Amino acid sequence: MLEDTMAALDTVLPRLAAVTGTPGVAVAVATSTELRTAATGFADLATETPMTAETPAPAGSLTKPVTGLAFMRLVEAGMAEPDTPIDRLLPSGLRGPEPEPVTAAMLAAHQGGYYGDIVTATAHEAPAEPVLDYVRRRHETGRAVEYGGALPLRTKPGPYSYSSFGVGVLGGAVEHLTGEPYGAHVQREVFTPNGMRNTSIADGTRNPWATGSAPHSAPNSAPHDATGYMAFGDWCVPSPPLRTAAYPGVGMHTSVADFGRLLQSLLRTTAGEAGIVRRDTLAAMVAPRVPRPSPHGVRSFSGLTFELADPELGEDWWWGHTAAFPWGFWWEARVWPRHDLAAVAVGNRWDMARFHNPATRSAPGLAVAWAGNWAGSGSPETFGALDGRPRWTGPRPSQESSRWMGILTGERTHGLLGVTEPLPAATLDAMTRGARCLGGPEPEGWDPDAFVGGVAQAQALAPDPAALGALGRELGPAAALWMLECGASSADLTMPVGAFAYPAG
Repeated sequence: MLEDTMAALDTVLPRLAAVTGTPGVAVAVATSTELRTAATGFADLATETPMTAETPAPAGSLTKPVTGLAFMRLVEAGMAEPDTPIDRLLPSGLRGPEPEPVTAAMLAAHQGGYYGDIVTATAHEAPAEPVLDYVRRRHETGRAVEYGGALPLRTKPGPYSYSSFGVGVLGGAVEHLTGEPYGAHVQREVFTPNGMRNTSIADGTRNPWATGSAPHSAPNSAPHDATGYMAFGDWCVPSPPLRTAAYPGVGMHTSVADFGRLLQSLLRTTAGEAGIVRRDTLAAMVAPRVPRPSPHGVRSFSGLTFELADPELGEDWWWGHTAAFPWGFWWEARVWPRHDLAAVAVGNRWDMARFHNPATRSAPGLAVAWAGNWAGSGSPETFGALDGRPRWTGPRPSQESSRWMGILTGERTHGLLGVTEPLPAATLDAMTRGARCLGGPEPEGWDPDAFVGGVAQAQALAPDPAALGALGRELGPAAALWMLECGASSADLTMPVGAFAYPAG
């Protein structure tokens, strides 16, 4: 079965990368006894470094299940319970005076009463705070990071509200209970036992537990890491290197081969084999706790740091996680325990015309979904005549659109993510020099100075969402048409992102 699935993936993966405009895609597929990989395209376009299954990349929210597993190991050791109030597992007063009652399980299921957030990013050169210091400071501030704190930090506990910060608080509990840095703990307890050789936590240090390639301050300076790309049609600009202080929620760097090894271990656990956690513990983590938004009509739920499909799918039921890291990477990871199958994929493209890149139109999401479908129904015998050549699918760069690209990059980085300092000149230079076209020869018209000027123009107004919105409207119908040509779903320069900039109602 796995041999047929991988043969089908090998056939369609180059075409899938081409039609979605993704520079590079890597996939790992595993059963309880076998793990195979496939990859296509480039980890870096400028150097033409191939994407491989061992190429590390920022894994965003795939970090959350790692935090959940680390916490549940402490539960098995008798150091906590899922329903323990989180304030008993943290230093006294960390969440401020008289915080509303929230349990560890509520944080793990995104019911902890924190507003939805992204990654609370900092420029990569900035030192990352110890997670407990960060959690304390954020509670003292009491506001979200996005758009200068346009929203409060907290909302009512209980309803589902996806929050990387909330899982970061849970990671702080892991750090406090164990008395050691989060990165050191998960390296020893999760990564090393599963042979995850190219996996690390980007916590701003070079401590001995950190594996993989060294942190870098500009694209392309660490050749072993994939370069993430902001895509405007088929014109790809390297994304600014960012890090987060909420690293238990989104700070892992890994490869599909490494994360495939972790999923394979969990797949074995579902069948009763000893692993990172006990079988009953994993079953509790993947039990539905609260419905989560399902934009494509298929019901889904949140477990304890896992996302779950509708159990009514029966044999085709799965659990896993979708992940992203701005502005350059999307991941999809799923386990189908009743098919004895797991799959994970990464692509180094972020479609900047759409804030959210849905799994149903991204190369990683489709590759993983197809692997699961083929495991259940059999792989296609033929695919017809597939043309996998990249082709130009968007507007050619011009001086004007180069500035618009810069404005959108600056709005997303300095407004939405709240990065306060300007990006260093060396970083911007590496980004503009690393820009490439997927559709053939490099077109004339790309203007690096106009791009850098656009970033500065947005940074000067950030994080004020009203000022950024006014700037977007001032760009007029030409920019609106350009966004449509880049694949936007509406004729607007999509700034700012309303869910993070304006209170609901």
